[in-house]
Amino acid sequence: MIIEILIFVGGFIVGALVTRKNLDEVNKVVSEAKELAAKTQAELEELKSKKKTTKPRAKRKTTKPRVD
Repeated sequence: MIIEILIFVGGFIVGALVTRKNLDEVNKVVSEAKELAAKTQAELEELKSKKKTTKPRAKRKTTKPRVD
């Protein structure tokens, strides 16, 4: 039981140290992802605005003969 607690605490400390060391890289990746998301959103809005508007088609008249 004590060994498990020590392993948990050790893992927590190691995780905190690794995160602290790589924090700049993580922040850089997050900022790049935000920029990419903004670009993508802008392109999507641009494509939506360029979308063609289609005119409604006239309905075809049926050519089947009426059976009375």
